[in-house]
Amino acid sequence: MSADNQDKKRERFAGPLTIFGLMGAGLLLLVALYPEKSLLRLVSTPNVSSPAQQRYLEALVQLRKGDTELLLPLVRSYLDAGCTEKAERALSYQHDHLTGQQNKVLMALRYELRRQQLEWMAADEPGWNRAQQQYAEQIEALRRAGATSRELARYLTDARKLGDQLTASRIEGLLQAAAGQDDDSASAEIAAKLALAKGEYRRAAAFYFKGMQAARADQKRDLFLAGVRALQSGNLVQEALAAAEQHLHKELASDSTVLKFLIRLSLAANRPDRAQQYARWALGIDTPGHKP
Repeated sequence: MSADNQDKKRERFAGPLTIFGLMGAGLLLLVALYPEKSLLRLVSTPNVSSPAQQRYLEALVQLRKGDTELLLPLVRSYLDAGCTEKAERALSYQHDHLTGQQNKVLMALRYELRRQQLEWMAADEPGWNRAQQQYAEQIEALRRAGATSRELARYLTDARKLGDQLTASRIEGLLQAAAGQDDDSASAEIAAKLALAKGEYRRAAAFYFKGMQAARADQKRDLFLAGVRALQSGNLVQEALAAAEQHLHKELASDSTVLKFLIRLSLAANRPDRAQQYARWALGIDTPGHKP
């Protein structure tokens, strides 16, 4: 029986051309059944979760010559799957005229593309230097477009994970420069954490105290305590107490959490007189002023 089967030809459902023709007919049928806007909503959801949606998007991007509203979810779906070559090819279809929001999303996708390209490579591979350069250039483009300090801090974390120390050092310098020039509590806080990581306790404390100037009322306490603790972590207890007295604003001098902290700090600095004064403030015996 097996010998007889060898002489028989396997029957096929259809040839390749027929199959592709059926797929094209299916797409045309969707266009006929759904109004254009309904079809676009069907395939351009933020999360493209099925291969069918991706195929429809690919076809529509070709038909509509890189429509941005279709292109963005398609590129995102490629990056979610780690298909960096497809994502980069699709990005070449983009239009020159974009809205502000579209441009912001597109730049974020380009950053993810460059990050993934560098992530998939080893530092000794021939293409790593080129990938690193493109990654750094994309971060610079984001910075020029107005990236916040928190966004730059995220790029710094990514660069360190990727082993790109050159870009990481560049971002560190940008963050510290921003903290030194801008009245931004977020920038100051990030720069302080970078300084702490290097063991620069006085510099970190200075950034925290500077951040108090532009901080909201509910943020001042956290920045004040962080600045004093930064000096404590460097075993600079006397300096910590002096800095606390220097930066103790009137509203902080009536905060029970701050006063309890200062009592302990004063005792650690061998200043029981200061601890007693802060205790009297906490108990309401004395009225706190700007400085004890």
